[in-house]
Amino acid sequence: MLRNRIILGLAPIFILLIAMGIYAVSLFAKLGGAVDVILRENFRSVLAAQNMKEAAERMDSSLFFSLVAEEERGRRMYEQNLPIFRDNLKIELSNITLPGERELAEKIATLHDRYVKQAETFLSTTDLTQRRQMYFGEMLPTFTEIKDTADRILRINQDAMVKADRDARALSATSIRYMIIAIGGGLVVAVFFAVRLQRSILRPIRALTASSRELGEGNLDQVVPVVSHDELGQLADAFNKMAGKLRSYRQVTSDQILQARQMTEITFSAFPDAIVVLSQEGKIDFKNPAADRLFAKLGKDYLPSPVMTETERVLKGGADFLPTDLAKALCLRLDDKETFILPRVIGMHDEHGHVFGAAVVLQDVTRFRLVDDVKTNLVSTVSHELKTPLTSVRMGLHLLLEEKIGALNPKQTELLLAAREDSERLLRMINDLLDLARIESGSRRMSLERHSPNELVQKAASKLVDLAEARNARLKPDVEADLPEVAVEPQQIFHVFSNFVSNAAKYSRAGEEIVIAARRDQDGGVRFSVTDHGPGIPLQYQPRMFEKFFRVPGTDSRGAGLGLAIAREIVTAHDGWVGVDSQPGKGSEFYFVLPAAEAMARPVISEAKKI
Repeated sequence: MLRNRIILGLAPIFILLIAMGIYAVSLFAKLGGAVDVILRENFRSVLAAQNMKEAAERMDSSLFFSLVAEEERGRRMYEQNLPIFRDNLKIELSNITLPGERELAEKIATLHDRYVKQAETFLSTTDLTQRRQMYFGEMLPTFTEIKDTADRILRINQDAMVKADRDARALSATSIRYMIIAIGGGLVVAVFFAVRLQRSILRPIRALTASSRELGEGNLDQVVPVVSHDELGQLADAFNKMAGKLRSYRQVTSDQILQARQMTEITFSAFPDAIVVLSQEGKIDFKNPAADRLFAKLGKDYLPSPVMTETERVLKGGADFLPTDLAKALCLRLDDKETFILPRVIGMHDEHGHVFGAAVVLQDVTRFRLVDDVKTNLVSTVSHELKTPLTSVRMGLHLLLEEKIGALNPKQTELLLAAREDSERLLRMINDLLDLARIESGSRRMSLERHSPNELVQKAASKLVDLAEARNARLKPDVEADLPEVAVEPQQIFHVFSNFVSNAAKYSRAGEEIVIAARRDQDGGVRFSVTDHGPGIPLQYQPRMFEKFFRVPGTDSRGAGLGLAIAREIVTAHDGWVGVDSQPGKGSEFYFVLPAAEAMARPVISEAKKI
């Protein structure tokens, strides 16, 4: 087990530390004992011997003083120092630590007893001559012997102290050498076992780290050798099993990816429209056979410039380019014929939402474009041809109602008024169809001018206030400050405002407020809107509000359903878009968004271009 290897590797260090600790404790005990001998035993004897010498000298001096001076004063000095001598003598007798020291102490005791008896005889003798003989003949030799014996005790204890100090120093020096040797040997042993432990642990870990790094870089053919059965060996075995499972999973995944790629290529190959897939760098990664044929006819291997512009915008994180209007188709010259291609650019995102490529679909809409042109031309021709006879009919109805040909009875007048109203409604419908046909065909060129949103809203509100009041509604302008200018044809944009306000007034309750507003759009453009408080529009009908001839079921059907379609075409011609937000029972907001005048310089696919 790895734990046992670590314990065995660290055991010599632990044993060395324990041994050094035990040796240090014993060494400190020895040194403490030596110091205790010096301070507690020998020093007490030295101090006692010194005190005895001093007391004996004072006692001798007091007796000598009694020979030459006052006897009473000498007696007091003697009696004062006698207890001091006896006390230190007791200390010395109780602190015998050296060989021969007891004999010397007992000798001092014997000499002291003799000296005390001689001193008593000396002090009791009154004859001065006899006292001098006693002092110099008996007491002085005894004092000298006491003093010499005390000196001998002092010297042997001092010598013992010097020897103890020398032994302590020698023990300390020896211990230091042993400690240095032990520390050096311990370091060598510790380094030896640490290197072995490092190799036995780090070598498998380094191998596992290198294999993991290779595994992370996609090299799954990694096998870590299992050299032990401990935790490291179990880890290496688990790593090898994981690498094996990853290899199996990669094989299965590669087969699935290959199969999916083949199915995708087969599916794309069956598409009649050209499909091109680009990487994030704008390089072509895939083309289906239809795209190959298209590029071969064009004589180039890259996308047309307008399509590439939109593709680069999508690759930078912009919204997908999904036009539905055939006017945004490209006109290409293929096989000496005009071919209309409608491009669509779809960004491809990963699970984190980051763009890693784009798919471009080039749909051939030539037939749809031709059908749309035929339809537009047919509607324009039919409407134009109907307008001339309808004008004659209206003129006849007006002449009859003016009764210049003859008087009319009430019933005839009623019928003629109804016919005139229907002819006027039919004329408005024909005019709307002609306007819509002209806008869709692009035959009418617009003259764009820069205007502030506030100016457009205020002019529209002033011109349409009568229209709103005629329907018992109040018109209120609301413009956000500091909006950018927009490039518009004022008359066309006024037509859009007029249509939105007319519908809002038609479906608002009497006295309700209609708000015509301008706000900054989140894309940097300007959002113009008309908001009412009418019945609202059911959710399922809102996507169809700008279709031709569509009307919400159950509403007033006197109109032709072309007003919102014309408004959409006008806004689209200004590179904008329209929309509606409505909640049933809470009113509706019809809006259109125009780009700021500064943003008009960005190239967009806005009409059929010949390439």
